[in-house]
Amino acid sequence: MKRAIAIVSLVVLAAYGAWAQGTGLASASTKRYSVWSDVSQEAAGKLAQTLEGLFDVYNEYFRFDESRLKAPLSVRSFATKGAFDAYLGKIIGQSKDDFVYLHYPTAERSELVIFAKDNADEFSASLAHQAFVQFLKAFVHEPPLWMREGFAVYFEKTAANAATGKVEYVENTAWLETVKLLYGQKALLPIERVMLMGSDAALASLDVFYPQSWALVSFFVGSPDRRYNRFIWDAIALLGQDATLDANQAAVRDFFLRWHSGSAAEADFIGFLDGQKTFAELVTTGVKAYGDKDLDSAGKLFAQALSKNSSSYIPHYYLGLIAYARNDYALADSYYKNALSLGADAPITNYALGINAFASRRFDDAVLYLNKAKEGDPERYTEKVSEIMKRIEQGS
Repeated sequence: MKRAIAIVSLVVLAAYGAWAQGTGLASASTKRYSVWSDVSQEAAGKLAQTLEGLFDVYNEYFRFDESRLKAPLSVRSFATKGAFDAYLGKIIGQSKDDFVYLHYPTAERSELVIFAKDNADEFSASLAHQAFVQFLKAFVHEPPLWMREGFAVYFEKTAANAATGKVEYVENTAWLETVKLLYGQKALLPIERVMLMGSDAALASLDVFYPQSWALVSFFVGSPDRRYNRFIWDAIALLGQDATLDANQAAVRDFFLRWHSGSAAEADFIGFLDGQKTFAELVTTGVKAYGDKDLDSAGKLFAQALSKNSSSYIPHYYLGLIAYARNDYALADSYYKNALSLGADAPITNYALGINAFASRRFDDAVLYLNKAKEGDPERYTEKVSEIMKRIEQGS
């Protein structure tokens, strides 16, 4: 299929409005990507910008020489799953449940094929995952499976910041609880075995291989022991662009064993996992610390929980309570409002906002929030609110 590609600038996005000849798709071209969309030229351009940002994040870790790219990375985007299925049916004779990267011997034919999703987070995760696979295979045709899938999951929360539009890495701990459960069940595989698993073996043990690959990548990147950090960067440099899967996996495994004994590495890996806390663990421990009036520990725990899941109201609410206890009323007000916007119980949070406003002598705000609390839950707050209202009327 003929594609009309125009690169106006090697640095700045160069999207153009002409429809691709004979395709019914609009296109946009950037420094590293050619994007095709059946929605509009604007949609193609926006997607291309996001992909450029993802590429930058990926290459902060991999440091590949971009001059090795033989052609722009091609991405084809469809507005519906039906159109996505129809296209794949013509190309590979089957459909896929999610985005797919079609890899061919020549870079010009290879492409990432995606479709619009109602859930923006799911779309971002699928895009970050498969765009990484495309990125990696553009430089190394047969990378180790654990490295490919582990990093793909590692980057799944990387997305464009809604406020700035800049693509930013965000830690993905979605598999942490699963990996810990697998460890408790003694189901985790030896590191050396994971490093050598081919496609058939990986598929046969997918429930373990997938999360453990992510955990290994997280361990090598995040371990406080710099020997493991050094290993992953040196292992990337070892990969041969045209080497077979077996050759690349064996090279990395042999290099690993040259520096780390199996038993010691396994112990360090498990130790690293033990030190990682899930969002639920951080919240539970934080609530206990707050109940024990250990505000310093509670603050640290809820700050960590917030960094793992900023869309949950729980860390915001408790950080508001902690700020209030420290007489930082402005900060408490901010956290409470964030919690309310994220779905916190309205009467409880409005009562907290009212008490906080009363403590900071913002009496008009206090009356507003306290009345909202009483209206939302009269049985619980009528008497409490009445007492505070009397104090406000007395000017205290």
